[in-house]
Amino acid sequence: MRVGFIGLGAMGLPMARNLRSAGFDVVVHNRSRGKVDDFVAAGGEAASTPAEMAASVDVVCACLPIPPVCEDVFLGSDGVIEGASEGQLWIDFSTNGPDTSQRISDAAAGKGCGYLDAPISGGVWGAEAGTLAIMVGGDAADFERGGPVFDAVGANIRHFGASGSGSVVKLCNNLIGAATNAVISEAYVAAVKYGIDPAAMYETLQSATAASPGHERMVKDSVLARNFDAMFALDLHAKDQQLAADLGKLTGVRLAVTSTVNELYKEAQARGYGGQNTSAIIRPLEDLHGVTVEPAS
Repeated sequence: MRVGFIGLGAMGLPMARNLRSAGFDVVVHNRSRGKVDDFVAAGGEAASTPAEMAASVDVVCACLPIPPVCEDVFLGSDGVIEGASEGQLWIDFSTNGPDTSQRISDAAAGKGCGYLDAPISGGVWGAEAGTLAIMVGGDAADFERGGPVFDAVGANIRHFGASGSGSVVKLCNNLIGAATNAVISEAYVAAVKYGIDPAAMYETLQSATAASPGHERMVKDSVLARNFDAMFALDLHAKDQQLAADLGKLTGVRLAVTSTVNELYKEAQARGYGGQNTSAIIRPLEDLHGVTVEPAS
């Protein structure tokens, strides 16, 4: 089977490599050429446009940063739709709102193609290990057809229903993560302001009811280490928070906490922290109160 992959970012590149390792013939496309050249040198193929790629593969995959880019890549000039053939399967690993997923799905159906919104979670480490959680929306038969591709890049793969369903579950995942980061920030800044050693507090809380993988990644791996290199950029998490807030409007559900956290992420962006890791949500609060959450000397 020939598989196309569009978007060789921090998540997309290791996913494309895992597909190739699983035995697929993989054709890639990316806006910047460097990663494409490296992939081709290691045994892959390249296409100059999404349309050119679509004309040569059985399955088109994409992992892209924001909804407008996804729509342009799939439906725009030289997009996937211009090279697609009837019966082709499109798998979109990007995080979008359900409205974007449904528009792309409708366009795919008009071309005789299947479309699955299949956003991913698990971080770069999960992408490299092939253990991503994949939340899928779309036709059940298309989900079955996509099984071999999913198995090559993920470990916890679930079909949630019609087009848009996977996107909704991913937004729920990310709004929980963002709210967790925000409340962790408040807890640690307040503790340090009082005079508590945050490293000692972390060791205690990680064996108490506050323990979680998110607590470990944010506090131990990032904040205490003062390492805010972007594993998942704050800008991207802020984008997801806005999509989550929009989901509240779509469903008519009051998302008071989500709306507040959305504003906190916008504040962090305004203060110049958008290109850092999502854990940098703590930095505006540190700035405001004149403290740094780091181990006591």
